[in-house]
Amino acid sequence: MGIPYKFKEINDNLSKDTKKKGGVHPIIKSREKLNTKALAEYIAGNDPVLRTEMELAITKTFSAIEKALKNGYTVALNDYGAFQLSAQFREDFDPEEPHRAESIEVKSVNFRASTKMKKRISAAGFEKSDK
Repeated sequence: MGIPYKFKEINDNLSKDTKKKGGVHPIIKSREKLNTKALAEYIAGNDPVLRTEMELAITKTFSAIEKALKNGYTVALNDYGAFQLSAQFREDFDPEEPHRAESIEVKSVNFRASTKMKKRISAAGFEKSDK
């Protein structure tokens, strides 16, 4: 089983030339979303005891990652990647006021895949999607 993809046409609405740029580019078509329960089933197979244990392990792992991020850590999972926070000023921030912690909010939680993980996934291959 490979990574499903399809081609999408490139619409060039910005070019003012009479010769518009066109073509296609590939996009990944996800088979479906795996929530915590589905991921536990994917790992454990038909073993209901292992499935329950896996669901608990996944939940505890991500709770620990969340707690570490809230405490200012970057969480690096060896050979997989790292979770890190980014920050921004709040919308109601007044530049005339002094900068304080209350002026800042979490912008996003970022995951950056490691080079090793990217190489492993790149080796998977692709298959054309019917969707």
